[in-house]
Amino acid sequence: MSGHGIEPAITAFQAKYLLRVFLRQFRDPAQALEELNHQMAAIGRPDEFVSLFVAVHDSEAGTLRHASAGHPRPGCGTDVRWPRSKPPAPLLMIDPASSFASREVAMDRGDVLVVYTDGLTEARNGDQLFGEERIATTLRRDPGVAPDVLCKSLLEAATDFSSGPITDDVAILAIRRT
Repeated sequence: MSGHGIEPAITAFQAKYLLRVFLRQFRDPAQALEELNHQMAAIGRPDEFVSLFVAVHDSEAGTLRHASAGHPRPGCGTDVRWPRSKPPAPLLMIDPASSFASREVAMDRGDVLVVYTDGLTEARNGDQLFGEERIATTLRRDPGVAPDVLCKSLLEAATDFSSGPITDDVAILAIRRT
C-alpha cells in the first residue's frame, strides 16, 4: 500500500473487502487479483498502488495456491523453499489490464509458510540487504519453532543485521500446517 493517512486506509479497506468477494466468486487467487486490479484501477487514484499476497489452503489436498501483486515471494516448507515465480508480479492499480499467475505448492504437515513485506528483505547494512538467504538461515536454525516466535526471530535478526533503524514498514506472517 502506498502512502499514509485516510485515503490509503480507505483504499486498503476497499481492496480487502473486494478481494474477499472475488475469492468467493473465482476461487483462484490470480483470477481474483485480476478482477480486483481491474476494479481498483477504475477508481482512478493515480498516486496509489497496492501490493499484496493471497493464498488459499486446501487442507484435504494439502496444497497452497497463491498469487502475488508486487509482493515478495513467500518462503514455505520445512526445507524453506521459495516457490519460483516468473518476473515479479505487477502492483495493483498501476495497469487495469495486468495479468497475474497462481502457483500451487504442497504443504506437508509441519511445513511453514512465511510471508513478509519488502521492509524485511531490504533491511540494510551498508550496501548489503538482509535478503531471502538470511531469512532462510533464520528459519532453518529451528525448523519446529512456533510461528509467533519465528516472526519475532526474523524481525530481531533483521534489526541486528541492520546498521541503523529499519526505515520501511515490516510485516511478517508465519503459518504452520499441523
